Amino acid sequence: MPVHLILIPMDKARLYKFFSSQANDAERSEIRRWVESSPENYETFLAERRFFDAATIIGDIMDEKKSAAAPVRRSSRILSRVAGIAACLAVGVASVALDHSLHTTEAMTEVPYTTLTVPAGQRLKVDLGDGSSVWLNSNTTMRFPGVFACDSRHVEIDGEAYFSVAKDSARPFTVGTAYGSVEVTGTEFNVDAYKEGATFSLSLVDGGVKYEAPEGCYMLVPGENITVSDGVVTKGRLSTEDLEWVHGIVSFSDMALRDIIARFEKYYGVDVDFCRADIADVRFSGKFYLEDGIEHALNTIRHDVGFSYEADKDFRLITIK
Repeated sequence: MPVHLILIPMDKARLYKFFSSQANDAERSEIRRWVESSPENYETFLAERRFFDAATIIGDIMDEKKSAAAPVRRSSRILSRVAGIAACLAVGVASVALDHSLHTTEAMTEVPYTTLTVPAGQRLKVDLGDGSSVWLNSNTTMRFPGVFACDSRHVEIDGEAYFSVAKDSARPFTVGTAYGSVEVTGTEFNVDAYKEGATFSLSLVDGGVKYEAPEGCYMLVPGENITVSDGVVTKGRLSTEDLEWVHGIVSFSDMALRDIIARFEKYYGVDVDFCRADIADVRFSGKFYLEDGIEHALNTIRHDVGFSYEADKDFRLITIK
């Protein structure tokens, strides 16, 4: 049976409407058919997606700059944020890894996944093609398709992400992690699943989720949290402090110093040689702006307990003494 290709050029404005989750069902279906109809359309789609992602990142940064308050402490954070534009451009353009292989079947051409990595000390919001949105935390990588399949929606996460998923009962939304899979149809939840971390955490804000892992299958209701550490599964209550990273805040309450340092390692992409076993279990409560950096956080904490630290010139290795 002959295949009729759609070779009509696609208006860029319609593509950008699709990328910004403003397209209706009919428009999304039309664009999906257009992408699948020829390799040329597919390449055009990828090029425009890369441009849109880079422009969105810069726009988010400039919006935050314009809305920032006037005090000196906030101004220093603004300068740090603006200085990170080059790094964010690298995320939107240079670090977007594309699988260019096309797997052709009789039914369709599979659209490849895009890999997006957020630099240390940054965070990023991504709008997906189905109307869902995702906040990605520092040092987080998300792998996702430009166009979701007709019967499913799937992304992969290495790191921490806050999802607001558009409702679509016909197409379940799944998040793949190194610790198992999370499935929803429309809800808000936070998943902490750094491959190099010691624990997995899933917190449900609204809706319902199903978590499947080697340890078993678990259902959560709003306000619940589940953690997995060394194969041990624990259910508890959602802590809103754990979600403040979405607003650029590192927050902890009555947490042991060793665990705070571990969180800093995760968020700032550093290695910390913790040589002070005598203060490892001292507990702290506090909040820091992510973009203020690890040096500011360490200098604040050490006012309450005596320790010193040394760091290499790039702050990639820190020794606490």
